[in-house]
Amino acid sequence: MLNTTIRHGAVLAATACVLSALAAHGAAAAAQPKDAATGYSCRYGAVSVSDAAGSAVPTARKPGVALYATLRLHNTENTALTKASYVFAIGNLMKNRGPAPRVRWRVGKGSWHVMTLHWNSKTNGSLPLWNSQALPVGTIPSRSTVTTEISVSFPKKSIKAAYYDSLDVHSGGCGNTRLDWYTGNGFEYWPWKGTPGKPAQSSGED
Repeated sequence: MLNTTIRHGAVLAATACVLSALAAHGAAAAAQPKDAATGYSCRYGAVSVSDAAGSAVPTARKPGVALYATLRLHNTENTALTKASYVFAIGNLMKNRGPAPRVRWRVGKGSWHVMTLHWNSKTNGSLPLWNSQALPVGTIPSRSTVTTEISVSFPKKSIKAAYYDSLDVHSGGCGNTRLDWYTGNGFEYWPWKGTPGKPAQSSGED
């Protein structure tokens, strides 16, 4: 149990370093065009994303269990951000990535949608992740918050690992300008039995 905890902590620490470096690079490289409709000068940091659960990491110990994250997208500007959207990414640091997690999403208390994921071997540089398409959240009013909820479950044969995630936020009037790049708390799949980095072998579950 101790060895698993140490490896687990090492994975999370390594992930935090990689994602922090990528976020800093993205912020520095972002252009600042204007939204033609409003005259607003688009900028990184216009949206601030936070997790309603604080730093808690949702954890599953068997396949098929739905884990949830409620994320708040807050508009820090005095201008409404129209046609806002985000790209969700999730992955692990293991060489054997295993099957893609099953992910659903919704805005506020609206209907749930299945998130289609595609494998990207060079997300944000060289980090391999599953990426979604751009997911619309509508207009984020000035100084207001829009909530999106994400549900993640791990199918059979999933790899025992910590799965890191991120949100890449944009607005229709701001082109490719990144308004925020949020590294989430992640989602964990840590069955009681098995070896980190290998498919789970939970009796009766797989």
